[in-house]
Amino acid sequence: MGNLIRCRNGHMFSRRRCGDICPYCHIDTSERKRREESFTEEELFESLWKLSVKPVCAWLICIRGAQKGRDYRIVSGKNYIGRSDRMEIQILGDNEISEEDHAALSFDSREGEGTLLPSENGGMLYLNGRALYLPTALSAYDLIAIGGSEFLYLPFAGKNFSWEEEERAEGL
Repeated sequence: MGNLIRCRNGHMFSRRRCGDICPYCHIDTSERKRREESFTEEELFESLWKLSVKPVCAWLICIRGAQKGRDYRIVSGKNYIGRSDRMEIQILGDNEISEEDHAALSFDSREGEGTLLPSENGGMLYLNGRALYLPTALSAYDLIAIGGSEFLYLPFAGKNFSWEEEERAEGL
């Protein structure tokens, strides 16, 4: 039993009879081991961390409504806003907010700019007290009203800091 090994395609075979080559798909299993051993534990952890974590670019902070005091992370790309758990920004407790795609907040990390995007199937959306019908660039401390809640927009990445610049500096 100790000499049975499995290739990356899931085939089980005897190492004593076949060596390191899978008799079914002819994959060299010794090559796979060498590749796995070439990473230190720290390097493996760091690469997995970078795959799973999207760095924060801005925040929405609820200043009025059911989630008053709560902050929502904005990451690079489109961040859809709604009550559903499928939304990147899930706002619970405010039934005036559409379940899905009430609006979106897009952050362009290359330009360091956030844009508020109204949705065709979402409800009304207000920026600094005015109804919003077209995509509009955001500035620090803009007030966004969605349903019965109000949010403050606070950018992090932009002219003074860029995740892309940090990654280039680290040689990634």
